[in-house]
Amino acid sequence: MAQVIRLEAEEAKRLKNDTAFQKFVENVREDQMKIFAESSASDVDVREEAHSIVRALNQIEVCLDAHISAETLLNRKQRK
Repeated sequence: MAQVIRLEAEEAKRLKNDTAFQKFVENVREDQMKIFAESSASDVDVREEAHSIVRALNQIEVCLDAHISAETLLNRKQRK
C-alpha cells in the first residue's frame, strides 16, 4: 500500500511540475472561462458545459494534491 501511495505521489508531482501540462490546463481553463463570459443569456447549455469543464480541471488539481498529501502523511507516520 505504501508503495502505491508513493508511486501515485511521484506521478502527481511530475504532472504538477510539468510546464507543458500546466500550460495545457491553464489554456483549457482560460478558453472555458472566455466561453462562459462571452455567452449570451440564452446559451445556458454552453455555460453549463464550460462550467463543468472548469470544475473538472479543478478536480484534477485537487486529486493531484491529495496524492501528494497522502505521501506526506505516510512519511510522517513512518517517522514516528
